[in-house]
Amino acid sequence: MIETERLILLKPNQNDRDVISEILSCPKQTKYLPNEAPYSQTQQKAYLDKRITHWENNGFGTFIICFKDNPHIKLGFVGAEYAPNPNYVDIRFGITKEFEGKGFVTEAARALAIWFFANTQHEKLYGVSMVDNVASKAVLKKLGMTPEKNVDLYNCEGLDNYSLEAHTA
Repeated sequence: MIETERLILLKPNQNDRDVISEILSCPKQTKYLPNEAPYSQTQQKAYLDKRITHWENNGFGTFIICFKDNPHIKLGFVGAEYAPNPNYVDIRFGITKEFEGKGFVTEAARALAIWFFANTQHEKLYGVSMVDNVASKAVLKKLGMTPEKNVDLYNCEGLDNYSLEAHTA
């Protein structure tokens, strides 16, 4: 669990399918994800299962973002997980439409980065964004991430890569 001024970040469980579904079934929210379209219910379940399994296997992963004063209200998710290229760990986040543009993702991502460096042996955290995803790039830059040219986390073109070193978080 991580706490910020307004938020609490909790490990995911099967009861979090509601917030995952709300994000992954929305065309606007999935436009810049690998599918570039809404996820099916089967894909949504697999997505949540993978988040839970990552925690079990690695001792870190994705958190569910909730209001500190009302943890039953789920806003989205933020986490650090191994990329498809396992030499890298990248930050990932998503927020429901209702709560976007209010600084919640940046607040949660900042807390996640601090927690990640304090609780793992990793010295670098990466961020990946599709070239046209202005909102995600803004969050990565607010975290202090800088462009990283010679890495390939996803074996995919059309992505901009960023990184943050532990001593700068």
